Amino acid sequence: MNSKYLWTALAALIFLNGCNQDEPSTSSTAAEPSKTDVELLNEQEWDDNRVYVTKDNYILMKEANGTIPGIMKPCFVVNSAKEWPREDLSNADSYDLPRVDFRWNNGDFVSASASEKAIYESYDKVWSIKTDGTDLRLVTDDFSGDVRIMRRSPNNRYLAYSYASRTSGGTDKVVFDVQTQKSTLLGTDLGHSQFLWAEDSSYLYFEDRAKYWKYDIVSGKTTQMDDDFHFSEVGVIYGGRRYVVAGLGVSVYNEATGRELYGVSVLPIELAERDYLNINHERKMKYVLKNRSISPDGKYAWGESAQYRYFINLETKEVKSEKIVRSEVGDYQYFEQLGLNANYVRDGAGGVIFLKLNEDKTVPKDKWMNWPQVCSGHSATLSWLYNGFANNGAFIKEDK
Repeated sequence: MNSKYLWTALAALIFLNGCNQDEPSTSSTAAEPSKTDVELLNEQEWDDNRVYVTKDNYILMKEANGTIPGIMKPCFVVNSAKEWPREDLSNADSYDLPRVDFRWNNGDFVSASASEKAIYESYDKVWSIKTDGTDLRLVTDDFSGDVRIMRRSPNNRYLAYSYASRTSGGTDKVVFDVQTQKSTLLGTDLGHSQFLWAEDSSYLYFEDRAKYWKYDIVSGKTTQMDDDFHFSEVGVIYGGRRYVVAGLGVSVYNEATGRELYGVSVLPIELAERDYLNINHERKMKYVLKNRSISPDGKYAWGESAQYRYFINLETKEVKSEKIVRSEVGDYQYFEQLGLNANYVRDGAGGVIFLKLNEDKTVPKDKWMNWPQVCSGHSATLSWLYNGFANNGAFIKEDK
């Protein structure tokens, strides 16, 4: 098969999952329809074998680095975000794998005197993609500012996110409805942002003005929580339990009663029991978790301090650790997106590192893959896993 048509067919599968439509019947004598701009572009021979999706956007297929040669992954060039397809909850094919939300300003840096379109392309937007690197979708561009954090509801419909607003000068906290394409402003302040969704997506906890609040999706009512209520920017509610991944470990609460059930600390037992508040510089470098993640069901959590990585089994309360050696790949490295049962991990947004973990939940040194996910713009970060139970939690279709 001609390589041009092979890439065209592959791009169509990547780009338009589940968009099958019945073709209208035509008479054999009907005139040949004129070709679209995209068809004409794809008839040309391009040195990089690009395949156009719209007249301003195209896909490059690049071989992934890693231990398995010949695996091709798409790299997306988006010069006109408004032409790119949005996430569509009715498209079941988009949800046959876990997905990842991330922020990406797909255009280049521009000056204040640039065109309105160029400025728009350079702004942050929220995108989503399957964990295997296909089916890129625009989630929302309904804001103007730099994204700080984003969290998707378990039913995939709602995106809670915050951004440094260019209009208000504060940090706007928003709930975006993917189905209706409407945004609801929850709060605006200069403080920290945290979100945590209910297991059934009916309510959302968020932080605003140094207070914790509960937002009811149906009624739109916002209620201030008591001072002894706890959640964090990394956590999950599952099986009636609220898992809070904080600076020194994980606390688990009964969601209905608010009672703390137990905690697992990365501190040694002797420090956790008698001296956990005394966090000097040495202990901070070793124990305070700067980067954290949790599996969709709350069974496993991961954290990374300045000097150590920690992997926590919340069922057995076992903590495994390793000292970070910058020149070596660690057993618990690249855990930014931690899959169901900790079988897979994925790290990064602009460039992706993809791993199926060993049975003991460590990084396989002989089976790894990485690839460039975006090929335009100047940064893509803040990946967050959602739809994590799809495909039994596996990040790829293993039979393909």
